[in-house]
Amino acid sequence: MFWLAVPAASATDTRHRVLSLAEQEIGYHDYGDWCTKFGPCEAWCSLFVTWVWERAGVPVPSLAFTGYLYDWASAWTYVRSPRDVPELGDVVLFGTGPESVYTSLHTGIVEGVYPGYLVTIEGDSLHAVRRYVVPLRNPQRVGEPGPIYAYASPVADGYGLAPRRPGSTRFPARATAVIVHQGAAQPPLTEEQRLVRATVALRAFQHMPFRSNQVLISWTGVNRQGLVEVQVTSTMPLSSARRAWQAFLRRSNDAGRAYAVSFQTPPDPPLSSSPPSISGSTSVGQALTESHGSWANNPTAYTYQWEDCDATGQSCSAIGGATGQTYVLTANDLGDTIRVQETASNAGGPGQPETSAATSVVGPTPPGPSGSQSGARS
Repeated sequence: MFWLAVPAASATDTRHRVLSLAEQEIGYHDYGDWCTKFGPCEAWCSLFVTWVWERAGVPVPSLAFTGYLYDWASAWTYVRSPRDVPELGDVVLFGTGPESVYTSLHTGIVEGVYPGYLVTIEGDSLHAVRRYVVPLRNPQRVGEPGPIYAYASPVADGYGLAPRRPGSTRFPARATAVIVHQGAAQPPLTEEQRLVRATVALRAFQHMPFRSNQVLISWTGVNRQGLVEVQVTSTMPLSSARRAWQAFLRRSNDAGRAYAVSFQTPPDPPLSSSPPSISGSTSVGQALTESHGSWANNPTAYTYQWEDCDATGQSCSAIGGATGQTYVLTANDLGDTIRVQETASNAGGPGQPETSAATSVVGPTPPGPSGSQSGARS
């Protein structure tokens, strides 16, 4: 095998597949025994990475030790210095070097790169796949604090350092930990303030995307104010989607102050503010016409049901087939009053039906020009 740079478009597609596959596994967990679908029953952060890479089209074997990720990338793609900026889909290698399990501690997939910090998806993090904010000034992760010693690329797309050939000597062990971007003490920077805010949101942020039957909660990035940008997509109307978001935050024990949330939902169903009305002569053979009531939330369609009621406007029953906006009175309506029920709907569904006031009592057909009665229906 020899090293060969792949076309940029192909490499970009591979990186996108890596991120998509990794995100789909967020929330997957073992049961405290390190037994997973990613490989043998053992520490599985590296097994997770190579499982994702392989399914994204990277010809990498299953590697159980994080240092082997460094060796593989050094041989077939490339590695980056901890002071370089990684590409999305790279893996971050925590520790001081690839030599042993005592120096190469943990790994995760780089999902986002921001000034002062990374966003990663990491396997075997407290026995689960989780998303993390990793500050670069002093890289630490839950359970295994430590510096970053390298980034390893899944593809040879030419962005990093020149690769080494298989069998070449590993870099010598570092005597001291390498702290990324370490320098003289400085006053707090805007980037650091952003990091603090993003980290505040971590508890819920690391569990996105969250899926249920009617809602998808996902993150889209971190804005200039350090707020985690969240999109809630739901088939439920806006009011219900907002309740689902608040329920998600309660599940994550997070107050949600560090989020900028947008909703993609159908509108709330129409809400009536005044009933429909009826116009026309209440005589057998005459047509009655319904006029829309007032509805909030922009209705786009209406349905109707005309009803026969007693002389007091009570004890109403639906008239079969009378579902248009007009209704021609028949002899069956004589002595009754008439109401119409209107239902408005939009993309969010139908609102609650609203019923008009009752008409006056329906009388007989008025006399024709000759003084005779006409029973003809229009």
